[in-house]
Amino acid sequence: MSVWFCACSEEQKPAPPAEEEELTLQLSASETSVTVLSTVTFEVTTMETQEAITGADLYIDGNKINGYQHVFDEVGTQSVVAKIQGYRDSEPVTITVLDQMAEVDIYVLGGGYDEGSGGIRPLYWKNGEPAIYSHESSENMIYNKMVVADNQVYIAGERQFTRAIASAFYWENDTYVELSDPNDSDDYAIAYDICVSEGDVYVAGIKAKTNNMMDIVYWENSGESPVHVASGTLGQTGNSVVTVSGDDVYVAGVLNAAPTYWKNGEAVSMEGTGTVTDIAVSDQGDVFISGHGSNGNVTVAKYWKNGQEVVLGTGERDSEARAVFVENGDVYVAGYEKVLHKSGTGTVNVARYWKNGEAVDLTDRLYRAEANAIFVLDGKVYVAGIDFGSSGKPVAAMYWENGKAMQLSHDDHRGHAADIFVVKRTQDR
Repeated sequence: MSVWFCACSEEQKPAPPAEEEELTLQLSASETSVTVLSTVTFEVTTMETQEAITGADLYIDGNKINGYQHVFDEVGTQSVVAKIQGYRDSEPVTITVLDQMAEVDIYVLGGGYDEGSGGIRPLYWKNGEPAIYSHESSENMIYNKMVVADNQVYIAGERQFTRAIASAFYWENDTYVELSDPNDSDDYAIAYDICVSEGDVYVAGIKAKTNNMMDIVYWENSGESPVHVASGTLGQTGNSVVTVSGDDVYVAGVLNAAPTYWKNGEAVSMEGTGTVTDIAVSDQGDVFISGHGSNGNVTVAKYWKNGQEVVLGTGERDSEARAVFVENGDVYVAGYEKVLHKSGTGTVNVARYWKNGEAVDLTDRLYRAEANAIFVLDGKVYVAGIDFGSSGKPVAAMYWENGKAMQLSHDDHRGHAADIFVVKRTQDR
């Protein structure tokens, strides 16, 4: 493998700013997960002004290298830092070097055309191949979230009979588990989210009460009675999501129009207002919740970290954040933002995700598209969503793998993708 290095002389180094104007270096890498003997190119800018810095020194695990490129020849993780006199050092960038890239299985949850029944059915795709579970009333089903654990596929959803009658359920592979009574018109329930921790299944949802109240609940291992989290006014309470970290159960939702999360049943207030869409907990115990609020007449994408809001959308036009994922300290949020059409006339929703607050567009602003879910594995970003295409064509279920678009649904029929989960084939599942 040929390698080239970019070295700069001392004379090329920019004059450091005055001490009172000391800036911070920002280091980025062309890739953060590579196979052994791969070349990684680095870029150094200033965090405050985004000015390119060409004369910084890079250190890998404390050892100085030449230039802004390096061949990584040892398997493992290595930390890279940029330094230059007169500037604050950059935050470290971790490069993961693999013996060989692990093959993965990509699961995408949604809905698409079923040739057997001749209609649109809830389903999931595994590596592009549809999988449909048989049920007597699958046409009433909506799949909301999925998780894959120990080679088992778990799906949470709802059966909608009327606007006032719904029941909650989940699938464990092809075993159907009813969480509420579909024959009881007073037992309105929806399962919004699901997670599995050490073999235990947690499903978050809502249950309506007859006194115009709504309960935020979660079910554990298909128990007949869900765990009650909170009760609020009907119409102002809902959108329950769940995750488990260690022995702690986290549930987030909207209670009486206020976004809130609960850790083991203890409520934690969240800054501002808005809708909750997803939750993740980092290895350090930080709680991240995606959602969106309003700025006047404009919907604005944002997320909360430990209850403090971080605004993502520009606020000029509508945007939404629909999913959040955390890996190695990086925060990824998927959604969309309405932007100026590529033609310069009109506006269009662009599917995008934000990495640490920086927007990454997945579509080219020619037609409407939206991202609904995100998963990150070894630095590779997988996003599921919908592509509305040009006028007259059906909505398509899509996923993007590091920005490369993959269509899942049939060209002649509508489809959508609501969630995505990725596992390594080589890992012990």
